[in-house]
Amino acid sequence: MRELRITDLKVATVQANFEWTFVRVYAGDLYGTGEAGPAPGLRGMSQHFRRLLLGEDALKIRRIEQKIRWATLYAGTSTYHLASAINIALYDLVGKYLNVPVWGILGGYRDEVRVYVDAHGGKGLEAMNSLLLPEKLPWLTGTEVESGRLVTENNPIHGRLSIEKWNSDYSPESYADRARRMVAEGYTAIKFDLDVPTPYTDPRLIMSGELSLKDIDYLASIVRAVREAVGDGVDIMFDLHWRYSVNTAVRICKAIEQYRPRWIEDPTPAQITISNLDELRLITQNCTIPIETGENLYTVYQFKDLLNTGVRVWAPDIVKAGGVSEGVRIAELASMYDIEYSPHNISSPIGTMAHAHVASAANTFGVLEFHGHDVPFWGDVIKPKRRVIEKGYIKLTDEPGLGVDLDMDVVRRYWPDVEL
Repeated sequence: MRELRITDLKVATVQANFEWTFVRVYAGDLYGTGEAGPAPGLRGMSQHFRRLLLGEDALKIRRIEQKIRWATLYAGTSTYHLASAINIALYDLVGKYLNVPVWGILGGYRDEVRVYVDAHGGKGLEAMNSLLLPEKLPWLTGTEVESGRLVTENNPIHGRLSIEKWNSDYSPESYADRARRMVAEGYTAIKFDLDVPTPYTDPRLIMSGELSLKDIDYLASIVRAVREAVGDGVDIMFDLHWRYSVNTAVRICKAIEQYRPRWIEDPTPAQITISNLDELRLITQNCTIPIETGENLYTVYQFKDLLNTGVRVWAPDIVKAGGVSEGVRIAELASMYDIEYSPHNISSPIGTMAHAHVASAANTFGVLEFHGHDVPFWGDVIKPKRRVIEKGYIKLTDEPGLGVDLDMDVVRRYWPDVEL
């Protein structure tokens, strides 16, 4: 029986709109590339994971997966981020070794993967590190990203402690204009943030997860403007980033349901690092709009616990939830209950393509997130040179592995110290 022995593991973290952590698993001169979701300290874990992997047969992906799970028994969820990247890299490596694309290995059948663009607001979202603190970076100058919303620089961008002030980027007119531009680029699904300041924002209410009726009416006017701008042929979605109380979330839902959004995402902190999934049932029982959640859940076991909550859209992020292997398991469970599988994705093209390969095999796949629209180098860091997303779709090819690799010359142009 053939073998493909692992000879090295390399990890590098760079700051883009989010932190991108790239992983390479080597078998001699051949390697596979994966990506981990943002978390502090991932590069520092590399020596420990290298010891686990050296000498293992890369073709035995499930054995390696089990080995990592047992080894990280006490280590916490951040280790899943690196384990996920290793799993993705293994599939890329094996695909290259066998000269087969990952979606072929998985038995996928969908060769075009629909993408939704995360538009944020009237402009794109600023950059943030792995603790959700804003980062000021040279490439942000001249890009269409928002500024002037955040009053403080040492609070997480998302959540009830973020102090914000309203500006015209958060007007219904700005949202509508950006929606029209996204449609002109070929997107048929667009997501916007709705946990944004209004002219009536009161930080004292926000700290309790509450909004005034004037706030809610204003947010509803944003949703109405977007729907009127794009018509009924485009899906619109709205992200609340875990910010509000159950009562406020239900009031928002009632105020915007007439505009028929595809989903409302993460309305309350029911699902952050420590989950209280019962909270979601209180919302789904009182909200006709589908609730989407899942970007902070790990493995199929936690998604299993969503089954009794009434959540109708699952959004795993495989660069932290367990990689390609776990993405397939989550998609299979979603298919058993006919639940929409629409992954969260804030990755570079590496993680994005990993998602697309899994989506090919997902029976109830809906749309895949794209969060890099306003990052000027997002599509430049890979080879071969091609547009990953074309008119709102990713076209899967017969290229082996993930079908894309890092262009290290371009990577080092932005991050000179990267070694992989």
